[in-house]
Amino acid sequence: MSGSWTPKHNEILTKVDNADDRSRNGDEVSKSDIESQEGDQRCLLCCAPESRPGMVVAKLAACSLAGVVFGWSMEKSRVFEPSSIRLQMVFQRWIMLKMFLAAMASGQVVIALLSVLPWCKTKFEKAMDNFACCLGDKGILTSLLGPFILGMGMTLSGSCPGMILPQIGSWTKNSMYTFLGVLVGALLYGFVAQYVVKLTRPKRVPEKLTLHDLVKLPYIALAMPMGIIILIIVFLMEWFIPWDQDLDCWDRNYIATPDSTNIFTLKSWYPSASGVLLGVLQAVIIFAADDTLGGSSAYVTMVSQWVIGKRLKELFPYLAKARCGLANWWQVFYVLFAVLGGAFSALSSDSLANAQGVTAVCAFFGGLFLVLGARLAAGCTSGHGLSGMGLLYWYSVLAVPAMFGGGIILAFTMQATGALSSYDCYTPHCPPLYQIPSTSNCTEFVGLN
Repeated sequence: MSGSWTPKHNEILTKVDNADDRSRNGDEVSKSDIESQEGDQRCLLCCAPESRPGMVVAKLAACSLAGVVFGWSMEKSRVFEPSSIRLQMVFQRWIMLKMFLAAMASGQVVIALLSVLPWCKTKFEKAMDNFACCLGDKGILTSLLGPFILGMGMTLSGSCPGMILPQIGSWTKNSMYTFLGVLVGALLYGFVAQYVVKLTRPKRVPEKLTLHDLVKLPYIALAMPMGIIILIIVFLMEWFIPWDQDLDCWDRNYIATPDSTNIFTLKSWYPSASGVLLGVLQAVIIFAADDTLGGSSAYVTMVSQWVIGKRLKELFPYLAKARCGLANWWQVFYVLFAVLGGAFSALSSDSLANAQGVTAVCAFFGGLFLVLGARLAAGCTSGHGLSGMGLLYWYSVLAVPAMFGGGIILAFTMQATGALSSYDCYTPHCPPLYQIPSTSNCTEFVGLN
């Protein structure tokens, strides 16, 4: 089948279910049972001392470099601009979908290759294990409701959990309010996580959580064709929907390549090319952290550093197990170094602070919704969208349509009330390249409401 990860996954779920059953039946559940259950769901020994500090430093360095590339590709694709997110939700702009599909499909092809290469299979299996463990207390309800809330946050903030840091690096207006919102949301969810889990945990978790196990095929037999087909779809989208027509007029003025411009100083790349670059990062994260791309859990780690005493750990177990260890901190390094990637990319094309943002209120509450939805679903746009779909988890197959559904419904509602955008100069018919007058008010963009 797909490897040796499935029996380990089932063993963990069995321990969790047994402890839950004893608790529901009124039987005594010992402290060791609870600790064992929490440790198993954690998947990796988060706070265990590392035997090889040098290896930890190397792994964090690799994740940090991946974060720089992630931030760079986000900025170069222009998907980080809030208008790209909002207008995607009303089907007026296609940058986001092109990049999302390209990243998911290319990552899927990369992971499929790793699953059959002898020297990579163990890493692939560990990554599958770690993703499965995060879903140990999740079900259909959380896989639909959480992403729906996340999608609403995407429309409100014009961002997603992984995109906030490149927005900060490129100095997008009010992106710091979005960052503040996700931190507050992560803290709030940490306070109530144990109660939310009790209310939403399914009585029985399905033994088979992946599509390839359901149809009894090896992972590569389903993942590779799926990835190739989606890449073909992205190519057709690029062919029939020219990428430069999806850019604002102040962006389009940088597309044509004068003699002094190279690929690094261009303001914008094909969104599909940026997506493929992002998908290749799956290999880096799998080798460095035995994990896959994600972003939202980093914010939980950031806000959990005060949970250090025994009493606090008992009161807030969700925050306590997110506080330390390579399993948690690699993602913090990854998203923080995305700030540098976004800044380097913007500086290379002299476009720092060109992208405008949403209002402070929308940014803050959008960020709040982003992380609350992502943590409820145990995955964000990257976690479920790129990694979960790439690994063929059917919870993620439910989550992605729900995520876009929440964003689309709110976006059309805002559009109907005139609140979706208030560009002073935005028009689908921009002036020809290099013919925007120097007095054009295209640089006087007032932001989104």
